[in-house]
Amino acid sequence: MSGALLAAKVFLLLLGPFAGDYVATFAVAWPRRPRPLFGRSRCGRCGAPIVAASAVPLLSWLLKRGRRSCCGGRIPVAYPIGEAAGLAGGLAAALAAEPLVGAWILAVSLTLTYVALVDLRRFSIPAWGLAALAVEASLAIAAEPTTEARLARLATGCVLALAFETLRRLVRRDGRLGLGAGDVMLVGLLGALVSWRLAAPMVAIAALAPLGLQTILRKSGPVPFGFWLSMAAGLFLALAESNLSPK
Repeated sequence: MSGALLAAKVFLLLLGPFAGDYVATFAVAWPRRPRPLFGRSRCGRCGAPIVAASAVPLLSWLLKRGRRSCCGGRIPVAYPIGEAAGLAGGLAAALAAEPLVGAWILAVSLTLTYVALVDLRRFSIPAWGLAALAVEASLAIAAEPTTEARLARLATGCVLALAFETLRRLVRRDGRLGLGAGDVMLVGLLGALVSWRLAAPMVAIAALAPLGLQTILRKSGPVPFGFWLSMAAGLFLALAESNLSPK
């Protein structure tokens, strides 16, 4: 392995958790934009500047026990989740055969993290996240070497979207639709992104994981399905990087 390739892999690995923290900032502020958008970070509760020692992904959250150094307020759980997801994406990117493929993997994982965190907090799928996934799914389709493979990805997304739209209209919760239109669009885009081989396991994990968690915790309530879908898609895409690689 050349020095340049090793440096690129280390950069992607280190970039992951910091990028995940930045994505979490957008998710916490949604539907507004975070302030400041660039420059030195500030506490979202009291506005005090965040010192560098308190901005180390995951480590600072663990050492401070989930509390802010400036005002003692609780740090939203979206931050450690985003940083952990970014770290996982950075690791998958570093393990990719080529830096360009690794950058692609990290970009997709960060998009999925943003969508997941917004849905976890607000039970809504952000339009900008769907737009980014649409571009990434289109690139994944275009990167396939054969027309049959391209059509398979496209058909997977269409079938999933149609199935979930049917389910959305049939299943209601307390007189309201249990699934939102955003969930339907999301599952369609993810179906095209992960391909037909991984679509069924992705949906199965997204459906069963929250049910299992609620059973263990002995709690019930609405499920942020987009969160679980995005996390499952990110897991499978990271484990099968060839599905993300430009052919």
